Amino acid sequence: MRVCRSVFGAAAITIFATIAVTPVHPQMDMLPQIFRDLPPEMQQGLPHDMTHEEYRQLTRNVDFFTMFMSMFIPGYAMFQVERPALGWTIAGARVAGAGLMIGAIVRQWNDWQDLRDLDNLEPPSYRRFRNNAFLFAGGVFVNAVAWAADVAGAYRIANDDRNFVIYKYGLRKGLEPGDEHAEIEYIRGLLLQDSDFEARVRGELGQALARYAELFPSGEYRAEVEYYRGSLAFRTGEPARALLHLSRQIYFFPDHRFTPQSQHLAARIVAIERTRWPDDWALLLEMFGAEEVAFAAQNNAVLPGATDPEGAEYAERVRDYLERFAELRDPEFADLYIEEVLDIARRSAGSAYADSALYHAARRQEAVGRTEEAIVTWSVLATLYPESRHWASAMLRAGRLLEEQRDGERYAARFYERLIERMPESEEAREARGRI
Repeated sequence: MRVCRSVFGAAAITIFATIAVTPVHPQMDMLPQIFRDLPPEMQQGLPHDMTHEEYRQLTRNVDFFTMFMSMFIPGYAMFQVERPALGWTIAGARVAGAGLMIGAIVRQWNDWQDLRDLDNLEPPSYRRFRNNAFLFAGGVFVNAVAWAADVAGAYRIANDDRNFVIYKYGLRKGLEPGDEHAEIEYIRGLLLQDSDFEARVRGELGQALARYAELFPSGEYRAEVEYYRGSLAFRTGEPARALLHLSRQIYFFPDHRFTPQSQHLAARIVAIERTRWPDDWALLLEMFGAEEVAFAAQNNAVLPGATDPEGAEYAERVRDYLERFAELRDPEFADLYIEEVLDIARRSAGSAYADSALYHAARRQEAVGRTEEAIVTWSVLATLYPESRHWASAMLRAGRLLEEQRDGERYAARFYERLIERMPESEEAREARGRI
């Protein structure tokens, strides 16, 4: 016995000494994967552009504790993998199953003695007991199936999310921030994987396209990106937004490789959705007509695939685009128009057309009854562009709208007073005097 103790003591000392002098990383390699914080692909550190949401997807694990908790908290596993809709659905199924079980118990409550002598029960009593037994068994079955769906479904979701994050950053490995060519190659790689069965790839493709447009507003591949965004929006059931991106490509980023394709896709969308936009479909066809294709081809000879946002020609194209877009009457286009014009004003705050963009946005906000937003837009226009030809109109219209608001008269008076002080001879100042 003493010999065994000595052997075990020596073995323990050896093990602890080995652990003390062994580097941490080899120890991590010896651990099973389930006990690690990160998969081996990420052991050397997280990518600098990884979001916290992606980190959660990478480290989520449906383990035995989750399975145990899911038995007592319906939908627990689905809530763990951040699928609340599925979690509440499973919770509802579990509650329904519990209701069946409780109902069976209540129905049988006063007849538990039937269990002692089932063979001698009268037919009515036997049928009642049999029905209650089936009801109780049905509740158990529903609960079991819902619990299994909760755990198995959550495990599949967690595994798919983790795999996609690893795949995504494997695909992006080596990409430098701000590398335009690398970004477009990443987008093209996602396009090859896009299908109706790859919702995650499609979602990442949309984010990558939006990221390129934000990082490279006048990039070399912007025409290609806008065409892809239009195609993606159409496939995901957003035809109006698809037309928005296609019109951007035609008007702002003419390119002989993509403009005819944009025109063809836009015409197809308008034809398919003609009953959706009965008042606008003819104008839409005109917006995407052959004139724009010829215009794009002509500009492509000088500026292949790009335009100069500081040039007078570009500014004129923006104004033409905004005026045509503003003629569309459908509320769906009104919302997109406001979003687009405000985005143009934000991205091109120092351009010659930024004040016009704000002017068009505020007018449309007024027209659709978004009064508070219109007041803000008129105020921004008057504040940021005091030399604009729209300044007096912005001051007057902001005052008018403020008059309609509760306790807004004194704020309106300040707009009128400033307008009269600066432009006393203008027509807007004369109206402001009458309102004061």
